[in-house]
Amino acid sequence: MIPPAVASPASDALFPALSSQDLWRTQVTGYSGSITRHISHRANNFKRHPKRRKHIRPSPPPPPNTPCPIDQIHFGEIHPERSFRELLFNGCILFGIEFSYAMETAYVTPVLLQMGLPDQLYGMVWFISPILGFLLQPLLGAWSDRCTSPFGRRRPFILVLAIGALLGLSLMLNGRDIGTALTDTVNNHKWGIALTICGVILMDFCADSADNPSHAYMMDVCSPSDQDRGLNIHALLAGLGGGCGYVVGGINWDRTGFGRAVGGQLRVIYVFTSAALMIATVLTLISIPERPLQSFSKKKVANILLNGVKYDSELNGSSELSEQPLSMKLLCSTICRMPKPLRNLCVNHFLGWLSFEGMILFYTDFMGEVVFQGDPKAPHDSKEYQKYNAGVTMGCWGMCIYAFSAAFYSASLEKLEEYFSIRTLYFIAYLAFGLGTGLATLSRNVYVILSLCVTYGILFSTLCTLPYSLLCDYYQSKKFAGSNEDGTKRGMGVDISLLSCQYFLAQILVSMVMGPLTAAVGSANGVMYFASVVSFVGCLYSSLCVVYEISPGEEMAEEQQPLMLSA
Repeated sequence: MIPPAVASPASDALFPALSSQDLWRTQVTGYSGSITRHISHRANNFKRHPKRRKHIRPSPPPPPNTPCPIDQIHFGEIHPERSFRELLFNGCILFGIEFSYAMETAYVTPVLLQMGLPDQLYGMVWFISPILGFLLQPLLGAWSDRCTSPFGRRRPFILVLAIGALLGLSLMLNGRDIGTALTDTVNNHKWGIALTICGVILMDFCADSADNPSHAYMMDVCSPSDQDRGLNIHALLAGLGGGCGYVVGGINWDRTGFGRAVGGQLRVIYVFTSAALMIATVLTLISIPERPLQSFSKKKVANILLNGVKYDSELNGSSELSEQPLSMKLLCSTICRMPKPLRNLCVNHFLGWLSFEGMILFYTDFMGEVVFQGDPKAPHDSKEYQKYNAGVTMGCWGMCIYAFSAAFYSASLEKLEEYFSIRTLYFIAYLAFGLGTGLATLSRNVYVILSLCVTYGILFSTLCTLPYSLLCDYYQSKKFAGSNEDGTKRGMGVDISLLSCQYFLAQILVSMVMGPLTAAVGSANGVMYFASVVSFVGCLYSSLCVVYEISPGEEMAEEQQPLMLSA
């Protein structure tokens, strides 16, 4: 233990205006004053709402006369200010994922139905992937928290999951051709159906799981002042990826020379989607370097000379998460002992995804059956069947409007946070979505219904940014994150995976509930009723129960408490 230094009158006379940390900063190479200005930058952004100011407590730099190289010293949470280009490249993986999702939702159903997949098996295609994600997501998050790869903690997982998504995409869009090359015939596509289903499951699982390390990667390499910008850019690129995917998928490439040269519609879609996913993954991996997590057994010792006395100091880096081996018992304990703020945030996140997934998975069917008064079970040469197809096509354009509105709202969200609190933005998003889905059931005007798709983009952008921004705020409090001394240190990867699990849980519940609900109501209006009601419940829950700031002290200030505390 280092004894307390005794201040000498001579040093006070020579440096009357410098504190001990200021003296360190003037003598350490590579530690510039821009870090101090950077730390205060976030507080300047929120002068209108001082209660939202994040409490950043960076570790001080080492004392002078330290012979250890500066690049081996861990500086805690201090990171340089990231440029827009770095944050843009860092979030490109979201563009590739959402571009792939758009292709999947547009072409999986026609491909499987054309190959003769039984109706009773179609629901299982979308049911398996959420279950796998719900069970394995926390394990992947905990594993990434303890990954000691020299490539970093998160980037190896992003790379592996991107390769898996590309493989699933290849099977999904080329399964019929591969089956024909094996043993399939014109009337029997058993291999084609099996390969396409495997591709859908693999694509869904890898793409959904890649969202977790991509968010954790950005939060690890960015300071709190850049994390909100990074999340907004992530949501912006996700909206642009989905919008561009719907536009590319809506073009009839069979009528173009490029489409005939490549080999048809699905071949063109595969070329565009695989290229977008690969380029986006490479840009993300080279965007910002990660500091590798050092193994607990590899300790570095620095000889520190302080006040004429020599001390040995262990520089373990970020080895606190690798001290204990990963086990299911430890993981379950971490989940079960979830802090109350995180539990309330997860419930609110679940309500948001439940309402959104209920709408998004059945929106084109709602347009075809309710708005255009079509019938998907009518004969193919009937007028009702043609109306249904026209409604589905118009629904795809509605999804395009929602995707681009999400991108636009994400771009303006950083500015809105200067004028409104996160509680208010949460309330507005849930309220707007509830009104949008509710009013859609009262009108049959196509232009009115398409204009209401803007509200869907507001909720999507909110679900992709604000929960993770709040989680970053929570981690500024030792009361939430814990410490190594008492063995309560939490991992960012695990907590992000717990938020992501709410998306899978919502998908599972929607798959189980929507069929009976639609049959009970008698039309696809039941889907919109369900989405509207759940959104209003989430609106109330976000206002009354979610904790929006945790003070660094032992107790939360009265104005930072939720309006209604759960037991």
